[in-house]
Amino acid sequence: MTSADPAKKLSALLKRIRPAQGDIATDPALEGCGEGSDKTLWQLIFSFLAWESTLSRATQAGKRLHAAVVDYNEMRVCLPDELATIIGDRYPRALERVTRLRSTLNDLYKREHAVTLAPVAAMGKREARAYLESLDGMPHYVAARLMLLSLGGHAFPLDERIRQALVESGAIPIDLSLPDAAGWLERQFRAGEATEPYLVLEQWMNDRPLPKVPGRKRPAVLERAEEVARTTAPAGARKAADKPKPSRPRKAAKQ
Repeated sequence: MTSADPAKKLSALLKRIRPAQGDIATDPALEGCGEGSDKTLWQLIFSFLAWESTLSRATQAGKRLHAAVVDYNEMRVCLPDELATIIGDRYPRALERVTRLRSTLNDLYKREHAVTLAPVAAMGKREARAYLESLDGMPHYVAARLMLLSLGGHAFPLDERIRQALVESGAIPIDLSLPDAAGWLERQFRAGEATEPYLVLEQWMNDRPLPKVPGRKRPAVLERAEEVARTTAPAGARKAADKPKPSRPRKAAKQ
C-alpha cells in the first residue's frame, strides 16, 4: 500500500473533517417527524430530496412537501409538475426527482395496496435491499440510505456529487462506476460501522456548492411513462391523440 492508496486517503479525510461536523448523533431526515408519523416513509422522502442535493435544501424542501399534502397517498397521485413546484422549480433535478419519487410511491401502492414500507421492514436485510432497489424510479443512493439509516442494513449511500468530491480528494478509486464505487465504500467498513462515516461525509458535503441548475427539462423517465400510457391506450383513443389538430385560419391584418 502506498500513500496514494484511496483507502488511506479516505481514512485521512474522515479523520480530518470529523471534528468540524460537531454532533452527528441524530439523523437530519427525522427533523420535524411527528410522534405518530411513519419514520421509514419519512426517511424515504428525505433521501429522495437529499439525492444529488444538500442536507439543508432537503430539509427545507421536505418541510414544504409535508405541509402541502395530506398524506403519502396524496403525494403519490400529485402531478410531477405540482410536486416540482412545491419543492421549487430551481431545486436540483426537480422534475426528475419528483417523477422518480412518484413512480416509487405508486409502485409501493401497487405491490402492497397501500403506501407503506412495513412489509420491507419485516424482511431480512438482503431481501429488503433487493426489494427497495427493484422499486420503479428508485435511485441506488436512496435505497442504500434507507437501508443504512432506517433498516439496519450495511450500505454506503453514494450519488454522483459525493463520488466526485471523493475523487477530487483521492479518497476513492477514480476508475470505478458509481455502483462499483458504492460497493468499494461498503467494503471499507465492517457491518454496523458505516453510519457515522457516512453522516460525517453527508454533513461535509452540505458546505460544498451545488452544480448550476439548468432550465426545466422533462426527464426521460417521464417521457417513457407517457409513451407507455399512449401505446397501451385503446385504439380509438390513440388515433384521436395522434390525429393532428386542425390549424386555425389566420385573421387578416387590419389595414
